[in-house]
Amino acid sequence: MIEKIGTLYGIGVGPGDPELLTIKAARVLGQVDLVFTAASPGNDYSIAQQIAQPHLKPGIEVRRLNFPMVGDRETLTRVWRANAEEIAGVLREGLSAAFLTLGDPLTYSTYGYVLPYLAEMLPQGQIRTIPGITSYQMAAARHNQPLVTGLESLTIMSGVEDPEKLGRLLTQTDNVAILKTYRSYEGIVAMLKEKNQLKNATLYSRVGLPDEEIHVDLEKDPVAKPPYLSLMIVKTGGKL
Repeated sequence: MIEKIGTLYGIGVGPGDPELLTIKAARVLGQVDLVFTAASPGNDYSIAQQIAQPHLKPGIEVRRLNFPMVGDRETLTRVWRANAEEIAGVLREGLSAAFLTLGDPLTYSTYGYVLPYLAEMLPQGQIRTIPGITSYQMAAARHNQPLVTGLESLTIMSGVEDPEKLGRLLTQTDNVAILKTYRSYEGIVAMLKEKNQLKNATLYSRVGLPDEEIHVDLEKDPVAKPPYLSLMIVKTGGKL
């Protein structure tokens, strides 16, 4: 007898507003048997779960997967595989599950870390990814600011990167979306100042949530330290 394998759905819940989930994401969330969320070991609260809550079945089990914030690759690899094994175990019971991620599940997401291991453990076709609206798309919409027009380019980078890389990118692209700006914020601001780009930078914090903040032109409206959910959009216009 062939074992019945459930399906895993990697679901992007968007940047904060529950109404920004896709129709497909909302439908699937109302049907799955179990929900996985990601969190660091010291944090038992899931923003992704909060966003998805209106679309979840009453009483559904929500299981947290720990993803430690460490730099040791060996430790991370061990955790990613262990989390993938836990998910695969649920699916092998014939249950369906959703893995919730902020924004889009394939853009700087914890889901992306376990995906390769799940692909090794599960039959083809049992993993389905449902894209979500990213934080930088929502940020641009809140400011009514086109991300790109005409022949312009857009570069997406992580704020965890060395700010020196940002300095190089600013000379090669028309627009930059810097996600996770809280990690290297001071270095990012220093580099933007050096390149005379602070006036073209807008900082968005907790975009789409009730306490969101938008700071346009960081030269005139500086911010000392942004919260965890922050990103920056810099529109150089290719004029460096």
